Amino acid sequence: MCSQGLYELALGRESGWHFILYFRPAQTKITRMKSFIRFALILAGSAAFPACLSAQAPVGAVAAPPAPAALSANRLGPRIQFNTENYDSGTNLAGDPIRYTFLVTNSGDETLILTNITPSCGCTTIGGTTPGSATTWTHEIAPGQTGVIPIQVITSNLRGQINKTVKVNSNDRKRPDVTLQITGVVWLPIEVSPQAAAYFSLLPGATNLNTQVLRIFNRMDTPLSLSDPHSTTNVFTAVLKTNVPGQEFELAITAAPLDNMPASLGMTIIQGEISLKSSATNKNPLTIPVFETISPEITVFPPSIQLPVGPLTQPSTSHITIRENISNFTLSDPAASVPGVNVSMTIMQTNRIYVLTVVFPQGFAAQPGQSVVLTVNTDNPRFPVITVPVTSVPGMAQPITPRPVATPPANSAALDRARFQPAQPPAPPIRTVQLPP
Repeated sequence: MCSQGLYELALGRESGWHFILYFRPAQTKITRMKSFIRFALILAGSAAFPACLSAQAPVGAVAAPPAPAALSANRLGPRIQFNTENYDSGTNLAGDPIRYTFLVTNSGDETLILTNITPSCGCTTIGGTTPGSATTWTHEIAPGQTGVIPIQVITSNLRGQINKTVKVNSNDRKRPDVTLQITGVVWLPIEVSPQAAAYFSLLPGATNLNTQVLRIFNRMDTPLSLSDPHSTTNVFTAVLKTNVPGQEFELAITAAPLDNMPASLGMTIIQGEISLKSSATNKNPLTIPVFETISPEITVFPPSIQLPVGPLTQPSTSHITIRENISNFTLSDPAASVPGVNVSMTIMQTNRIYVLTVVFPQGFAAQPGQSVVLTVNTDNPRFPVITVPVTSVPGMAQPITPRPVATPPANSAALDRARFQPAQPPAPPIRTVQLPP
């Protein structure tokens, strides 16, 4: 210790005082000793000072509070805890919803806030577990309290083993994201495959018959008997065949083309139903929906032109694509029912696809009570004239002045094709027809 120039002096141990003295090594021994004695006397006189203060302190004095850092370190904050994070719903009949309410408890010492609940798919929703129950989750849970997260799984389109998840986000710093699971098995006592309905798609004027074969499986423990298939309309016929007695069947459904279909520029859907006598009391009769879709002979897209209400601040240009889906046809004489509207026609595919270009001038506005339509003649006797209405839409934005083309293609025909090449149009308007048996 002396070689390092360090001396330790412990005085007043009974009062809890402890001192460490440092000296410079260059001092002589005598100088060191004098300094040591002088300093010791000073300390001996001051050792009684804390004891005096201690004797004067009032009884029951409160100690100084701990530092804020130590206080926050002892807090839990919000803590999320569930009664279960994986609910097994067991075996469920298809079509019956699976309902369960997860209980969530705040085991912390601050308010638990559930910020978001995200189901894994559209068949899983929040709420609706029982009539009159909560339709949403508990958003805030006080310490020691319990909230709910009601979940419902729609099983109409589910089969076999299912595993649906729900993600829960909260302000729990240790578990901000928790994934809840709902598992189980969904089954049908009588299953129709590959789908539970028959779908047919025909073109106008088709003469061929279309047949689909559906397989029917018995998933019950008891044998099943089916018989006497019957159609609600003469458009569809059905023939039943037994593959495995009591267990497996085949149903051949045939769709016949319609005669004398009325002319329509929209899609036509014919609905029907095949019913079979069944030994299953909860499925008697067993019914299978049937649909026949007939595409339009001529597609017009868009079926109408929409303009803003009031005078146009800029000229407006619209394009109408007209396509023949069955055979060749010719269009001629495009026109507008009011003056000042310019209508021209471009042939995109000879005798099949045409594009009408309609230019409405600046200041154009449909007058009250005025019906504005575009017309074009065809050589199809079922559709001698095609009409496209022009409608005003409140709130629609005014047209924007188009940017000029700096360098147009040298080939004007190529320019027309590049500008008017029609994309695949969306489905045309649908007309549903229910025919008598």
